[in-house]
Amino acid sequence: MTGQVLDRNSNGLLVLIIPMAFAIVIICQLWPVLLGLTFIIVSWKAWQGYQWRKWSQLVNPFFNNLVKENRGYLTPLDLSLKAGLSSKSAKAYLERKAEEYGTQPKKVKDKGVVYYFPTASALGRIFDDSDPFGDDSEEEEVTTTSTSPQSISTSSTTKEPNSVSFKEITQLAQEKAKTATATSTLDKPEIQSMNQADLAKRLDVNSSTVGRQKTKSEAEFAIWSLSKDPEGISWKYDVNTNEFVPSEA
Repeated sequence: MTGQVLDRNSNGLLVLIIPMAFAIVIICQLWPVLLGLTFIIVSWKAWQGYQWRKWSQLVNPFFNNLVKENRGYLTPLDLSLKAGLSSKSAKAYLERKAEEYGTQPKKVKDKGVVYYFPTASALGRIFDDSDPFGDDSEEEEVTTTSTSPQSISTSSTTKEPNSVSFKEITQLAQEKAKTATATSTLDKPEIQSMNQADLAKRLDVNSSTVGRQKTKSEAEFAIWSLSKDPEGISWKYDVNTNEFVPSEA
């Protein structure tokens, strides 16, 4: 009975030892080949990254112009015609850019796949369109323009009283504007600096995405963070403190 148990244990050990020994022998014999393959793979990845950066420097001007002209919307066909690229190369470039901007392409019936890249000018138009005080200011300008001839005609007869009252009204308006500005400044909380993890939570993206974006130029990072920030604040990376601060700070 004891002999059978020992035989089973020895067989189990052999099942484990033989594959391990075989693997060790292969590694010892082929480690130069494995090391060479690893070196080749790493070198190939580095070369691809270098080629991408070099190629992007040539295509980026066409890309930026198209984004401005089309208000952020772009198709592979547009980039292919503008930069003289093949459709496959244009699509690969836009897919890489979409990953950097953190956006997803959409399919449109007439145009196919459409990529959207938010820009500061596009966001400014959105904010201007949503401004509830835009119509009121235009009405005030029209009213002022329409009443200006009457003011000019009556100023010749009652020059002194009208000039005094106009100065008083102007002073009151300036005082009210200063008071409103001071109140809004006090009510608005000051945005403090943030580390990478906190900024990623605020922008609702992964921390690694923020890490990739901060390696770009300050202008590109400001545009990208402005499009993601819930309060429309652009951010910049401070190398001295290793933290992110608002661009206006």
